Order: sequence, then C-alpha cells, then structure tokens
Amino acid sequence: MPAESAPAELVARGTAAHLAGDYGPAARDLQRAFTTLHDDGDAAGAFEVAFAIAMVYGTTCRPAQFRGWVEIARQMADQIAGSGSATGSTTGSLAEAYLDLLELHGAILTGDFTSVGRLAPGVVEAGRKHHDPDLITLGTVAVGRSAIYAGDVRAGLARLDEVMAEILAGAPGPLASGLAWCAAIEGCQEIGAVDRLCEWTRSLTTWCQAPPARELFIGHCSVHRGQVLALHGDWDRALTSFEESRCRHEERGDLVAAGWAECGRGDLLRLQGREEQAAAAYRRASTLGCDPHPGLALLWWEQGRRADALAAVHRCLAETVLPAQRVLLVPAAVELLLTAVDSGDAGEAGGAGDTEEALGGLGALAEELDGLAGLTGCASVAAAAAAAHAGVQLARRDPGGALPYARKAVQGWHAVGCPFEVARSRVMLARALAGVGDKASAQEEVEAARDAFSELGALPARAGVESLLDQWGGAAESRLATRPGGLSEREVGVLRLVSGGRSNRQIAAELVISEKTVARHLSNIFTKLDVSTRTAAAAFAFRHGLTSVDGT
Repeated sequence: MPAESAPAELVARGTAAHLAGDYGPAARDLQRAFTTLHDDGDAAGAFEVAFAIAMVYGTTCRPAQFRGWVEIARQMADQIAGSGSATGSTTGSLAEAYLDLLELHGAILTGDFTSVGRLAPGVVEAGRKHHDPDLITLGTVAVGRSAIYAGDVRAGLARLDEVMAEILAGAPGPLASGLAWCAAIEGCQEIGAVDRLCEWTRSLTTWCQAPPARELFIGHCSVHRGQVLALHGDWDRALTSFEESRCRHEERGDLVAAGWAECGRGDLLRLQGREEQAAAAYRRASTLGCDPHPGLALLWWEQGRRADALAAVHRCLAETVLPAQRVLLVPAAVELLLTAVDSGDAGEAGGAGDTEEALGGLGALAEELDGLAGLTGCASVAAAAAAAHAGVQLARRDPGGALPYARKAVQGWHAVGCPFEVARSRVMLARALAGVGDKASAQEEVEAARDAFSELGALPARAGVESLLDQWGGAAESRLATRPGGLSEREVGVLRLVSGGRSNRQIAAELVISEKTVARHLSNIFTKLDVSTRTAAAAFAFRHGLTSVDGT
C-alpha cells in the first residue's frame, strides 16, 4: 500500500480541491489530515484543519455537517486553551477569533445579518492584533456585506474594495482569498454594481493565469463569468457559462445559487426570443428555490399573460423592502409597467384608476432609482435611473423632457459596457428626438439600435425597432433618396468621421457604438461606394459634401 501523505500535503491538496470546486475530494483529504494531527496530539494543527472542513461544508449548503465540525473545532480550541502554556494562550486567543468567524459564517447562512454586524468588527480587530491577514480579510468582507444590508452601501462597497486589493496583493492565504472574493462578488451582484463585478472578475481572471493561483481560483472565477459575458454582449458564451455554473452549484449542493444561474440563462433566452426554452429555464430556477421574477413576469407579458405578469411584479415590489435588493428589481418593474401604460392598461400598471395615477407611481419608482444610485454610487444604477425617467417622460408625451434623460442613459450604459442597454436607451432617445421634430437624428439612433440588437441576437427587440422604422418609413425613404451611394444615415455619420481622420476607436467612442459595429459599417460603405481604402472613401465624402464645415 502507498504511504499515507503528510498532513501538510493533504491540507494543501484539500484546499486546492475546495477552491477548484471538487468538494468531495477536498473533504476527504482534509479529514484525513485532521485525523492524523488529532492522533498525534497536535491540537493547534487539528483546529486549523477542522476550521477548513467546517468552511467546506458551510459553503456547500450542508448545515448539519458544518455545525458538527464547528463543534469539533471548538473542542480543539478548548484543548489549546487548557494547555496552560504562553504559546497555548496566544494560540487559544487566535482560535477563539476563528470560532467567532465560524459563528459569523453560520449567521450568514441563516440570514442573521444583525449577528454578522455584531461579530465582524471583532474578527477584524483580532486579525490585526495577531497580524493574521486571513481573519482581517474574511472579517472585512463581512463588515462590508453587513453595511450594505444595513443601507450604508457606499461604505460597504469601500470595504469590499479593500478586500479585493488585499487579495490581489497576495496578503491572505488561498482559502480566505477564495471565500472572500466570492462573498464580495455576490455583494456586487445583489446591488447591481456592474462596474465592480466586471473589474474584479477581470482582475481575478488575469491574476489566475499564474500558478498556483490558476488551480486554486479558476473554479470560482468561472462561476461569475457568465454574468460578465452577458453584460458585455457575448450572449452565446454567457449561456454556456451559466449552464456550467448551474451544474457546478448543483454538485456542491448550493441549489439557490444554481437557481440564480438558471435565471440568468432564462433572461438571455427570453431576450433572444426563445420563449419555450426561457420558460423551461425559469421553471428549473423555481424548482431550485429561486424566484424567477421579474424575468418570468416579462416573459409572461410577451406571451400575452398580462394580468399574471402585472400581479407578479406588484407582488415583488411589495415584498422586497431592502434597498440593496430593489436595485435590480425596480428597473425591470419600470420596464413592464411602462409597457402596460403604453398598451392602455394604466390601471393595472399602477394599481390605480387612470393613466396619470399610474404614471405618478412610475415616477416615484424612477425617483427611487435616483436615490439608489446615490446610495450605491454605481454608474449602472444611475444609467438605469436615467432610462426610467426617460421612459416616464415619453409616456407623459413630453419628448423634450425625456431627451436629456435618454442621452444620459445611453452615455451611462456605454461607459459601463452594456451594449443591450445602450441599444434600448437609443430607442428611447430616437423617440424623444422624433417627438421634438429631429427626425433625421432619430432615424440615425434607431438604426444604430437595430444594428446592435442584430449583433446581439436580440430578435424581439430588433422586431420592435423595425416596427418603429416602418412607422417612419415615408420620411426614411425620402431621406434615403437624397443620400449619395445608397448610404444609410449611420453610414453617412461614420463616413463623415472617417473623412475627418478619426480612427475606428475614436468613431466608436463618439457614436457610442462598438468598434466591431464601426468595422461592419466601414465594410458596407466600401462595398456601396466601390472603394477599398479609407482615403478613397474620404475623397467620396468631400466630393459629395458629406463633411462638416471644419472638415470633420
């Protein structure tokens, strides 16, 4: 028989397996290490391993085994404290801090954030006293999460930023880094902090490229990859990543997290127009213990189940009271309720008797988003608030009032890097521009939105844009006849900037579109004008008066 591995080797292997998502092997290796250390009378070493095993079970939704190993860790701490030596006293004090950390984690599992807020500062203080970076990191992330739930979102995010900086600097060990990073990312997900979600995931993914970090962290990085891909418009890869995340979470027993992954998949399938598959994903999410609304409510509306959709969204608004949890709910609720108002279901939309009352309720939700944007300091929430205000003003038949909000929404979502939301905001901007009489600019915006929806594969949204274009068809055909070379409004805009010497990146930034879209427009321009270079295209622009007075 092969010789038994040394405890240190077993701990290293078990920790790596834990962070890679291989939880069965992780528990087995750590338990073997614990048995060896316990039999050798090494109470301090056995305590450290018992703590690690408790965290394995505590992060894989097995509360009974978590509590059992917490008790075993407590027994080891009692042995350390009973040794009577000075070393034992110091080690015992440190062990007590780690027991508080386990109690804190148990409070997180049960949703007892009052206890989290009570325990977390003491864990951080003990970590500083003993110069223990793991305690500091795990205590600080708990301080941040509890602050967010208490309503002090900016302070909470500042603590999470601090944790991420420490992880990237390599201060805490691998287990503490993995646990803290996942907790921080989950905090960002809950409040819609898109900028941090993307930045931190990108930073950790880059950091994971160097071993041993790759083996220890790449499993956790993949859990959040789907959300980042979805935000950035890479929907096909996002769907695959969500599926992988669901499987990973189901294997570890974290069924609610698996449900959230399935909800993310359902949302993308719905946006692609794959209604049956989206409905199946939402059903699975519900089976896993996750409320599939408001995504399912939006699907119901699209399927004609209007009363069901409105009842669901009103229920969600009524029962969701924590500000941190309303950040993602309110924009979806506004989208659905505005659609109800536009379709003539004003009373159902606002729970009121007429359109004006319904719009008053929607205005209150838009103002709530303003407050949440100030509370969180997140650019994405500010963009969502601007979009909500634009929609309300359009519903009030005030295109001039909607115009600045729509522009702010386009710019805000572009800065965050969310092409779908940029395109949706562009449609509102187009409607506002058309409402104030600037039909040419409106046409340009709506064509840009159509192009973006086509790239994303957002078929229902594209169909809506094409319907709007059909409504404006007569004016569009008249303008098309006056453009040389059969160029579209957007192509003329791109050509004008090319003739001014702009690069693809500069054009993308100025027109608030992706560089990929710019490249496609240029390809179309070259084909229509029968040219092969930017210089030749610019010459065409000069000959046909398509440049501005200053040559740009």
